[in-house]
Amino acid sequence: MPLAELLDTLDRTTAAPVRDTIVVKHPLQPFDTRNVIPGRLIPDEPFTFDPTVKRAARTREGDRAARPPFISGPLPAPPPEDVVLADLSAFFRDPVKGFFRALDYTLPWEIDGVEDAMPVDINALEEWTVGDRMLRDMLDGMHPDQARDAEWRRGTLPPGRLGWRKATEIRDRAALLAEAARHYRRVEPDAVDVDIDLGSGRRLTGTVSRVFEDRLVSVTYSKLDGRHLLQSWIPLLALLAHAPGRDWSAIVIGRPKKGTDPLQEQLGRPAEGAIDLLADLVAMYDEGRREPLPLPVKTSYAWAEAKHTHGDPERSAGFRWRSNDRYPGEDAEKAHERAWGKGVWLSALIDAGLDAYACRLWLPMLRALDT
Repeated sequence: MPLAELLDTLDRTTAAPVRDTIVVKHPLQPFDTRNVIPGRLIPDEPFTFDPTVKRAARTREGDRAARPPFISGPLPAPPPEDVVLADLSAFFRDPVKGFFRALDYTLPWEIDGVEDAMPVDINALEEWTVGDRMLRDMLDGMHPDQARDAEWRRGTLPPGRLGWRKATEIRDRAALLAEAARHYRRVEPDAVDVDIDLGSGRRLTGTVSRVFEDRLVSVTYSKLDGRHLLQSWIPLLALLAHAPGRDWSAIVIGRPKKGTDPLQEQLGRPAEGAIDLLADLVAMYDEGRREPLPLPVKTSYAWAEAKHTHGDPERSAGFRWRSNDRYPGEDAEKAHERAWGKGVWLSALIDAGLDAYACRLWLPMLRALDT
């Protein structure tokens, strides 16, 4: 049968039923209000007489209470037990997330999925991952070209010339950092066990590893900022409290904000007593396990740095906190949204004590940079 004749036959056989058909679009949820309104879905009567559905529909249409705060008040104080140095350092990598970790609360957005696609470009975090691996390989004695080739074979870089050019750029940056670190790492590293009496029956215990004579030397592929300084500052305080007679110091090496030459910062002995500073860090650690502290890392560091240099702390911290059209700020991080609310202004953190906490955490370290 010719196609035109077949279509004409189909039109004649289906035209009448189509004209008489009533199409009803049913809601996806059984508690949808349309299911219980007479005549809304079928003529003259409700689609369902299930009383449970009716109650659910009424609840759905009712007034909604305002979303309560994440916690209504501080949680019970933790027992005054001894503190492990590694736990203290881990908490201050991000005190807001440290609150969730203390509760054994896994933030669902921190779970990475499995990537099975070949990358055509890499973002800043992926570049850091690649660069940090190359840097570690070079510090372990691998030639820069071998470190680049190993990363290329992992398949983490874009294919072709684009990926090879990117791998070479990252290799060159990592090689400069590794060379700067080797200048201070000319002896075999040691490990120092510490056991510090903080007073009130509490102790800080742990091991400070990779100590090169009287110096801690850390190096990162990241652009150097307060987070990296703090991770050397805390173990430096532990060494100073453990053996105050030795001239301990810390060198922190990373990429600069601009240019290629590695940025190097040296931390020395603080003006305050090391034990007193550690005790205050432990006090903040205790407080931060009871409720989220107003201590977003980048924002609080910018606040304290501006106060240290007699700048405008609210303006400096605002740049780090508030997102704009080009860059996300710390206000967009999911942990902060969960703790403080979505789109919250910096003033909310100021009211919660940002100034006091930022000064307690960062100013002793910033003053130690000047010595």
